Formats: sequence, C-alpha cells, structure tokens
Amino acid sequence: MNFKTLILCFLAAAIFWLLNALNKSGYTSKMNYPLEIIYNDSLYIPITPLPKTVKVSLSSTGWNLIRDNFSLNASPLIYVVENPLKEKQLSSSALQESLSAQLKGSKINYVDSDTLLLNFERKYRKKVKLKVDSLGVDLEKNFVIASLINITPAEVIVEGPASELKEYPDTFFLKVPAKNLAVNFDEKITIPFPKKSLVKNNAESAAVSFEVAELLK
Repeated sequence: MNFKTLILCFLAAAIFWLLNALNKSGYTSKMNYPLEIIYNDSLYIPITPLPKTVKVSLSSTGWNLIRDNFSLNASPLIYVVENPLKEKQLSSSALQESLSAQLKGSKINYVDSDTLLLNFERKYRKKVKLKVDSLGVDLEKNFVIASLINITPAEVIVEGPASELKEYPDTFFLKVPAKNLAVNFDEKITIPFPKKSLVKNNAESAAVSFEVAELLK
C-alpha cells in the first residue's frame, strides 16, 4: 500500500467517524437566536434598544446543532409585549416554550435572561409654535421690518417619549442669521431642536420672509 492510498484510507475513516459521531445525541451548544419583539408602536416607544437575539443553550445531536447554529433562513422568534409599561423583562419560560416548538429535535436547556430587559414609555405628540426673534434681527441703520413676519410651517409636531419631550418648549424662537439687513428677507432657517435620537419631528427648517424698509428722514 503506497502512502497516498494510506492517507485516503485515514481520511475516509475520519469522515466515517465524524458522520457517526454527529448522529449521536448529548451534544450541547450555545447560540444567539434571532428575536423580533412586537408591541403597539403607535402608543409606546422603547427608550433603550430592544434585544434582537436571545441567548439559548441547546442539547441535541451534532447534526441538529449544526443546523440550528448555521441556518441562514431561520425565522425569528416572535415575542408579543402586551403591556409595555409593566413588562420590564421578557419571560424566559415563554421564550423557552416558543423555542422548543421552533427548534424541533433540540432540547432547550435554558434561556439567558440577562440581556432581555425592556424599558418602554408612552409615546406623546406635541405641537410647538415657531416665532422669529424680531428684536434680535440685525438691521442696517435706519431700517426697520416693514411687514408681518411669515413663517412656514407656523408650528411643528414633535413625537417621542414623555421624558424627552419635557425639554421642548411650547414655542421655538428662530434667529435670522443675516447681518446689517437692508433688503427683504426670504430664506429657510434651521429649527434649533434639542438633539434627541428618540424624538421625531415633521420639519427640520422653516421658511421665513418679511419686508424691510428704510425710515424716511
């Protein structure tokens, strides 16, 4: 028997042993299984990121564990949060029951609940009026604002958790950036919203226009 044939024999034996071993049960593995959390997003908002996976310990045959760990088309586990203001953590027992039905052929040893915390607040909407700080407009000497100040939109709707909307006043005052203004003004001005990632608004800027005239001497 030459060396090449010997190597092929060892390789065939190793493959046979591996296939046989993978058919046996009693293997244990940990995995991150995809998770999708469903809640009423028209009424509530999570103020901390929701978990996207659940850590689980499985026992099964080698083949099943390979399938469960490397399946590219695994359907995410669906978890419905019925009362977001009261539920502070996902139920490990409910997750384990759902996983058992989804990962048939594998035993769920436990679900790691350390990363399954929830933190919701009620979602609110607030109308914020927009005005221009007319006294702060920098006009050329002997020039005055000679018309009504038009602002479009006149108000903005902001939406987010109650704790963060507290920093939004009922009225935002826009500052006209022009210096020594001696001509009519018609520009868009950025609304000075606080930087809050969980708060959304329906406008980032407002169109401001007004006429300027020189006082007669």
